[in-house]
Amino acid sequence: MLDVLLDREWTPKLPISCYAIDHPEGVIMVDTGGDSRATEPGFVPWWHLVARTCDRQELSAEIEVGPQLRALGFPPEDVAKVVMTHMHSDHAGGLSHFEGVEIILSEREAKIALSRAGAINAYFRQNNPTWLKPTTVSFEGQRWESFDASIALSSDGAVRLLPTPGHTSGHLSVVVDRSDHLVLLTGDATYSEAALLSGAIDGIAEDAKAHRDSGERIRALCAKRAVIVVPTHDPDGASRLAERRLTTID
Repeated sequence: MLDVLLDREWTPKLPISCYAIDHPEGVIMVDTGGDSRATEPGFVPWWHLVARTCDRQELSAEIEVGPQLRALGFPPEDVAKVVMTHMHSDHAGGLSHFEGVEIILSEREAKIALSRAGAINAYFRQNNPTWLKPTTVSFEGQRWESFDASIALSSDGAVRLLPTPGHTSGHLSVVVDRSDHLVLLTGDATYSEAALLSGAIDGIAEDAKAHRDSGERIRALCAKRAVIVVPTHDPDGASRLAERRLTTID
């Protein structure tokens, strides 16, 4: 954390991505992207040193998730479920577009993110919709591939939730089985495919040991199955998904 605070170099501009899974049981959103209010005074508490000095988000209202989904022919109110990998503002910023839709996050994430103490870990619940009452899930059993637990989100098992703690203690990822390959939407379990392959741990991870373990499990999955890994902030994530470029383990 000290390295993050003292480093004066910024990353290049990175995307804030979220994904819609067009499943026969209904559209499933994975995360909701950013909030155009992020640059307004008060969005981040004045006392939160890391959030105020190490994070810059900027997007206009027309590129929030609601207008983007409508342009694709998927009105937000018709979405079946929204899965939150975690509740940081660059992932939960578009929740306001999904009133009346089931919002799913891990029980551990909800316990921390929606508590009064959540702001310490950069969960700014004052920016959440007042109507937010998520469905929470716990990972117990149902081993799947390299993961000790999983939750089938669709009845056919094609969409599955996986525990990937580290960046936050309640972080989860979503895997989609496309028959001949898997698409793994990792949220911030890793910031990029390159970071995953190198085993890099992000500077603001809540739990480095858990982060390392999650990365090992993802790499083990990629070594066994044909997988396209798509992190939220990877500049190549969308093109890798469109071009079906697999994540390969040397």
